[in-house]
Amino acid sequence: MIVCMDIEINTQNCILRTDNAELIKALYELYSFKVQGYQYSSAYKSHRWDGTKRFFSRKGVFKTGMLTRVLSDLKKVDCYPTLIDKRTVNSNHLDCQLNNITYYPYQEETIEKCLQEKRLVVKAPTGAGKTLIIGGIVKALRDRKMVILFNAKQLLNQTYEFLTDVCNLDNIGLCFGEGYIYGDIMLCTVQSIDKILDTHLNDTEALLVDECHEFCNGKTTLAAIESFPNANFRFGFTATTPNKNIPKFNLEGALGQTHSVVTTSDLVDDGKLTKPVIQLIDRDYSASGADEDMSYLEVYEEYIVKNEERNNTIKEIVDDIRQKNKRARILILTKSLDHGRTLENLLGVECSSFLEGADSLSERYQAISRFRGCRDSSVLIGTKILQTGINIEEITHFINARAMKSEIATLQALGRALRKHETKTQVFVYDFLDKEKYLGTHALERKRHYKKENHEVVII
Repeated sequence: MIVCMDIEINTQNCILRTDNAELIKALYELYSFKVQGYQYSSAYKSHRWDGTKRFFSRKGVFKTGMLTRVLSDLKKVDCYPTLIDKRTVNSNHLDCQLNNITYYPYQEETIEKCLQEKRLVVKAPTGAGKTLIIGGIVKALRDRKMVILFNAKQLLNQTYEFLTDVCNLDNIGLCFGEGYIYGDIMLCTVQSIDKILDTHLNDTEALLVDECHEFCNGKTTLAAIESFPNANFRFGFTATTPNKNIPKFNLEGALGQTHSVVTTSDLVDDGKLTKPVIQLIDRDYSASGADEDMSYLEVYEEYIVKNEERNNTIKEIVDDIRQKNKRARILILTKSLDHGRTLENLLGVECSSFLEGADSLSERYQAISRFRGCRDSSVLIGTKILQTGINIEEITHFINARAMKSEIATLQALGRALRKHETKTQVFVYDFLDKEKYLGTHALERKRHYKKENHEVVII
C-alpha cells in the first residue's frame, strides 16, 4: 500500500517520493534503454557500464520534460501523486497577437497551448508557419530574457529578419561566429552559446530551440538545451521527431512532450501547400555480388556517386523537364560534394548552380537569386545545406538523389519543394528504388515515409 506519494517539480528535474520501492524499481526499468553499439564500448567490455541509458534514477529523479509521461504511466496503475511545484513562473501579459498578422486557427491554438503547458515540442511540417508560431511566443514572452537556439547561421538570420522586419519586435539580439548584437531576446547558434552565458545563462526565463531534433544526440548540443537553470518556458520546433527511444527521451526530458500541429497532407488538402506527384524510378539491380563485403560508404560511392546509369537517368529527367517546361525550377539534392559536382558537370545547364557547405551566405543568396530569376529553366544542386532553412517557392521539380533512409531527412527534403507559388499547381518529385546492399532497404524506407504522410506514390 502506498502511504505517501508526491512529486517535487523544479525547473530542470523532478523527484518522485514514495514509500513504494517496487514502484520506483518499475519506473527505473521502464525508462531504461540499451545504447546502440554498447557492446563495442570499452566501458562495457571492462564491465564498468551495462550499456544502458536511464531516464529515471533509483532515487526517483527524472527530467521535468517527462512529467506528463510519468503522470500518465502512474495513472495506469491508479497512482495519483501530490504535485509540489517549486517553479516560479510569471504568466502575466501573455499577448501573442502580432500587428497586421492573422494566424490560422491551428497556429493560434499551438501558441496558446505552448504558453499554457510551458514546455512543448511543436511538430510542424514545412509550410505550417513554424516561424510565425515562434513569433507569437516571442511576442507573448517579450518582457522576459529569452534565448532561441539554432544549429545553423542561415536559420538564425532568417528568423531574425522575420521577428524584426515582419513582426516588428524589438530588443532582439543575435550571436553567431563573427556576428554579435545584444538583446534581451538572443538568437544564437549552438556553436556560439558560450558568448551569451555571462548575460543569459542564469537570467533566461524562456528557451526556444529551432530544429530541435538536431540537438537530441550530441553531447554538446544536448547539454545546450538542458542548460539555463531558470528557463521555465521551454519549447522545441521540428518537422519530424526522433523515433528511437534514447533521442526521443533526450528531447522530451529537455523540452517536453510532442504536440503535432498539422500534417503535410492536411496542408495540401487545405491549399496551403502544393500537392506532390511522387514518382519512384524502379532501377535495375546493378551490383555484381562484390558488394557483399563492402561498407556502406563504399557501396554509396560505387552505386550512387559513380553510377553512370543512375546519373544519366537524372540527366535524362532534367533534359525532359527542360524540354517540356521552359520555366521549370529543378532542385536536386545530393549527399556528397563529389556527387553534386559530378551531376553539375554532367548536366551542363547554363542556368545551374551547385551549392555546398563551404559557400558563403553571399554566394548562396546569389546562386538562389540566379535560380529564381533565370529566363529559362534552371537547376539548383545542393547538399544538406539546402535540406533545411531554404525557402524557394518557385521549385516545380525535385529530384532526390541522396538515397537517405531517415524520416526526418526525407520529409525535410521533400518540404523544400512544397511551398505554394503562383507559377505551379503541383510539384513533380523523383526518387529512386535502388536495389543494392543497404540502398535497397533505404529506398523502401523512403517509400514508407512518403506514404505515411498520405502522399500518392507511383512507380515508374
